[in-house]
Amino acid sequence: MDAADNEQIARDLITELWAGKTDAAKEHPGYWNTLHTFGILRAGFPDLTVTMERQLSVGDIVVTQLGLAGTHQGPFFSTAPTGERVEWTIVYVDTVRDGKVVEHASGDGWLDLLIRIGAIPPPG
Repeated sequence: MDAADNEQIARDLITELWAGKTDAAKEHPGYWNTLHTFGILRAGFPDLTVTMERQLSVGDIVVTQLGLAGTHQGPFFSTAPTGERVEWTIVYVDTVRDGKVVEHASGDGWLDLLIRIGAIPPPG
């Protein structure tokens, strides 16, 4: 598979996942951690919207930047709903081999999100 194929696999998987269809992600062994935390995020931000901002790849590595926006309407890491509308960015780094994401890492921006909803104090 070439870089364009790998990018498409990552795009399709992200689109399915953020549409709430987790079955596709279960077919990719690298997504085990994301599947574990996905429900927590959706419960805290049920109106969550996700946009793919940009994507690039080199060989079997695909990097995707996503923009997220949602209203804190449910508990999120023991923080009661604040009703605050927040936006943040996450970055996925996926290794695609033989049509499957075998490694998945994300810079999820949760620290910034937790500060915004008052779960933890800002630095300083």
